[in-house]
Amino acid sequence: DVGQWDGLVLDDGLFLACESSLQHKAVMRSNLSSAVAGGEGLFNLSLNGSGIFCIESDCPKEELIEITLQNDVLKVDGNYAIAWSKSLDFTVERSGKSLIGSASGEGLVNVYRGTGKVLMMPTAKMPNI
Repeated sequence: DVGQWDGLVLDDGLFLACESSLQHKAVMRSNLSSAVAGGEGLFNLSLNGSGIFCIESDCPKEELIEITLQNDVLKVDGNYAIAWSKSLDFTVERSGKSLIGSASGEGLVNVYRGTGKVLMMPTAKMPNI
């Protein structure tokens, strides 16, 4: 239920359907670094309101991990996050690790700052082949 999240932003390509009670729109990333440096698109889908939505995930719902931030920072090495609260500031930054030590292989991490939630998979998404 999106209402529990006070607005939700989905990672690219996961959205399948939602109830008509939800408002959905493309939102531009607040920080250009998250699109350019991370190799992601400039837009994500935002869901607002109260209702049920359906997304495509590489793991069952029961295995998804919900992390709650309270004026905190979460750094994720790899493509594990599938959704986050729209209240969080999302950027892509250098990890400070060597390229070999990075799970994503790019030396970059996804950074979520502020108060809100992040929904993560226990393993990174597999690339489309």
